[in-house]
Amino acid sequence: MVTRDQVPEERAADRLNLKQVARALGVHYMTAYRYVRQGRLPAVREGNVWMVDPADVESLASQVERRAPDCGVTDDCDPGAGARGPVDWLGRFRDRLLAGDEVGGWTVVSQALASGYSPQWCYLELISAAMAGIGEGIASGRLAVADQYVATATAQRVGARLGARFRRRGRSRGTVVLGAPTGERHALPIAVVSDLVRLAGFTVVELGADVPPEAFGLAARRAERPIAVGIGVTTVAHLDAARAAVARVRADAPGVPVLIGGQAVRSPEVAGLLGVTVWAADGDEVVAAIERLAADRQRAARRKPSAMAVTTSPLRMPGTTSVSSTTT
Repeated sequence: MVTRDQVPEERAADRLNLKQVARALGVHYMTAYRYVRQGRLPAVREGNVWMVDPADVESLASQVERRAPDCGVTDDCDPGAGARGPVDWLGRFRDRLLAGDEVGGWTVVSQALASGYSPQWCYLELISAAMAGIGEGIASGRLAVADQYVATATAQRVGARLGARFRRRGRSRGTVVLGAPTGERHALPIAVVSDLVRLAGFTVVELGADVPPEAFGLAARRAERPIAVGIGVTTVAHLDAARAAVARVRADAPGVPVLIGGQAVRSPEVAGLLGVTVWAADGDEVVAAIERLAADRQRAARRKPSAMAVTTSPLRMPGTTSVSSTTT
């Protein structure tokens, strides 16, 4: 990732924002964002907007083409496809969602998994990306609102099957509470993030959507080995409700970190206005933030003084050996 002073001013006017980058590469906006966060695509942050030099976009596209000639920039191809060329996983999956075809949608996911893609990729690049594209279609008038309801219900069922197939066994790394605040009715993003966090080995208390502040507080207080409370906000109108949820968690479970994200919280500055310092832009970053919080908790536990035996001076009784009086 580059800084502002590394880019000549005469090239500033030609730079592309991430929506333009996504269109140029033929990928979803959040995929372009991940390229920047992973350091694959140099970018300059101007306020809350990432700007990219067109030459760097061309370079990334050509690198991927050289590495996998049969694949597009997202590497979305079946490794065994050969001369058939790239597979449009996202397009195929989106079509099944719009058709309300759970079986067909699961077939696309199963084929992607068999081709070497991870469950995390299926959540982010199929389920999340498809629903984001459908949302954009509704906003532009290309799709009807009814299409979103059908697609959402189908995506929830496919996501539940994916989560059940890869449910991790073994000792939990701690508990994470996840939900959307009062009035926020988008449950699918919470379900997707919950499964991603479970895949990382954490126990998740999934509260769902439209959760009142007191439920967040109670869940945080009851959580065994709490790592964080995550609040997802999709629409700006519900930021005040998110602020109320944050305040209740702080009151009922002091010391439990609060993490916030979602389409309505596009920058750490917005998170700061809600009184939260831990912010995540997407599911990948939620998991990364929780990993960091878990590591912080573990380090703090190591530094905490352990209960040690306190031994007083030996008591000597006539005709006996020394006896130590010990308290714990």
